[in-house]
Amino acid sequence: MNRSDLLYKTASSLGFLFSYECIGLTHIRSRDPAIFVSNHLASIGPVQMILSLPIRLYPWVIAEMTDFQRAPLYLYDDFIHPALHLQGRFGHFVSRWLSKLSVRLLNGIGSIPIDRSQGVFMEAYHRSLDLLCQGKNLLVFPEDSNGPLDPETLMRPFMRGFVLLSPMYYRQTGHQLPFYPVAVSSQRNKIAIAKPLYYDLRYGQDRNAISQFCDQLQAKVKGMYTYLQRTKVIQIDEIPILFGQEMPDEQDLVEVKIGNR
Repeated sequence: MNRSDLLYKTASSLGFLFSYECIGLTHIRSRDPAIFVSNHLASIGPVQMILSLPIRLYPWVIAEMTDFQRAPLYLYDDFIHPALHLQGRFGHFVSRWLSKLSVRLLNGIGSIPIDRSQGVFMEAYHRSLDLLCQGKNLLVFPEDSNGPLDPETLMRPFMRGFVLLSPMYYRQTGHQLPFYPVAVSSQRNKIAIAKPLYYDLRYGQDRNAISQFCDQLQAKVKGMYTYLQRTKVIQIDEIPILFGQEMPDEQDLVEVKIGNR
């Protein structure tokens, strides 16, 4: 086990008491590499995906959060001030202190920095493709922070660039790349994983096809999130439409307590 994997496992193990329950783990039926596409929920989505899923994931992260110089201000604006309601000198002090830990952690677990100021981030694509070809799994939170917020699901529209990895991966390996829609609910302390979706490779890099596929992924995530928010106790025989237009198989919704893994 290399240092990156050891750090990831250690972070996940130390936080297992705070991890969420996962629904739909049986949908992950192969060891082939995949991209897990999740809602963000501020810092909750990324943290819980790493703590709760018994899968090694390589997350896409905002480049500022992997840079010691840029991280303090970004962390203050994105988390310290809006979430912890800290401001002024004390807020910036906490941000500087916390950023020293978070930058080391994110870099240490092999996160892939995405610098949106550069527009097209080919380095991130190449590194992502290399990881996928090694059989690794990626974790993507594609919400556009500048897009309108849906008050019901607390989600913003998905950006679409990550889908390009599908035709890139196929050209490299000759295999399709699965995308797993994932919904994180802090109200229910649960994570739902749907069956994988596959981009139709006949359309290549066609923008309209990629846009439609992203809409399909986001609809899945929104549907699962809404279901989790409205359901206190999940009963197999009372499950409404969750993973699609058809009722899922009973074994598809086995609830697994990650704390017992």
